[in-house]
Amino acid sequence: MSRIPVFLPKLTRSMSMSMSMSMALALALWLPVALSTSGCDLLVDGEGEPQPTAAIKPPAPLAPAEKSKLDLAIEAQVTYAYNPIGKRDPFRSFLATGERSGDDVPQTPLQRYEVDQYVLVGIVWGVDRPRALVQDPEGVGHVMEVGTYIGKSWGKVTEINDKAVIVTEEYQTIHGDLVVNEIPLSLPISDG
Repeated sequence: MSRIPVFLPKLTRSMSMSMSMSMALALALWLPVALSTSGCDLLVDGEGEPQPTAAIKPPAPLAPAEKSKLDLAIEAQVTYAYNPIGKRDPFRSFLATGERSGDDVPQTPLQRYEVDQYVLVGIVWGVDRPRALVQDPEGVGHVMEVGTYIGKSWGKVTEINDKAVIVTEEYQTIHGDLVVNEIPLSLPISDG
């Protein structure tokens, strides 16, 4: 037998590393394809029969008396229906609820005119709840007591004494400072 001379190029270290990397890449690409097409024998025994699996029993349902808190919460969510009637809009700021509607819309009959347009006609004082009678520019009389709103700027009656009614208006400046303005409504001086 004679030997046939085979000439193999001398492999350098970089060449052998590149060949091993290309072989690893080929194996990585070839192995999943081979396993998926060859009918992997991992789930069946050597004769092609499926291996018996242990019977899995479903968990026993809980008795009605044994309901957990989670089950009760889920049942409550299923039966709950949201009713927005009588509730505030959850997407509006709760700070905005105190804002007043348009300045032109009077909230009470006493808020149709400015405070200085009303004329104080009479005062009942020395009782538990002192009251005052004012007349608007149309000649209509209105009864006020402490806490009544009067004027377009949301003035509030803060004091009723024997000579005058004190109306307090609060303003906020641009800088956020609170300015309190007290407006006295005095009885007209009689000549007699």
